Amino acid sequence: MTGQSRIKFTQVSLFSVLLAGRYGGVVSVAELKRYGNMAIATMDRLDGEMQMIDGIVYQACADGRVLRPEDDATIPFGTIADFRAEQGLKLENIPSYELFETRVDELCPQKHVPLAVRFTGAFRRMKVRAVGRQEHDGVGLAEAAKSEAVFDLRDCSGDLVGFRLPGYVRGINAPGWHLHFMDAERRHGGHVVNFSLLAGELRYCYADDIQLRLPDPAVLAGLDLAKDWSAELKKAEAER
Repeated sequence: MTGQSRIKFTQVSLFSVLLAGRYGGVVSVAELKRYGNMAIATMDRLDGEMQMIDGIVYQACADGRVLRPEDDATIPFGTIADFRAEQGLKLENIPSYELFETRVDELCPQKHVPLAVRFTGAFRRMKVRAVGRQEHDGVGLAEAAKSEAVFDLRDCSGDLVGFRLPGYVRGINAPGWHLHFMDAERRHGGHVVNFSLLAGELRYCYADDIQLRLPDPAVLAGLDLAKDWSAELKKAEAER
């Protein structure tokens, strides 16, 4: 870590709220932008995959469209970084998401500290998904994910953004890697399932300050947030 000004990550709501099937937005896009310049999230009613890159918010929808949400649009859950790269490193010829994880783990070994990454470059293949809008609460995230659309992009370039989070965030967020993609033309994107990387630059920063932005107590009412959600989490994240 830099030892200079602190780098803050902000967590909006709790992942266990999504796993329990409550999808109403709790924080506006305008407020989100005040927390940082890079983020991954979902939109109100689980309507697609959100990624903020250089302070610009993109919504990758299940019908294949990419939208620019207005500032009064809302998200139910997300992770935001006040992203200031500590270092830039060249990467090339990494044939899978799993091997990307392995390579970045070697370069960034402090696994007990939350990590934000951005990779800008070219890909032989990029497989992403976007969950469809859920009009009603109560359908758990693992079940809602069955309505996802999958897009298999070939020979593209763009930005991977996201986080590697330690195991102790379980319940608040999903431990491990979570990446979203947006192509260079800002026409295609979503939650990353797998990819084959050709070449580009990795930038990263560790957090030394984390803020948890809880929703209104009414959003949490009636939920069993002490439940062990491990099985539901595994189902919801079992794309690869």
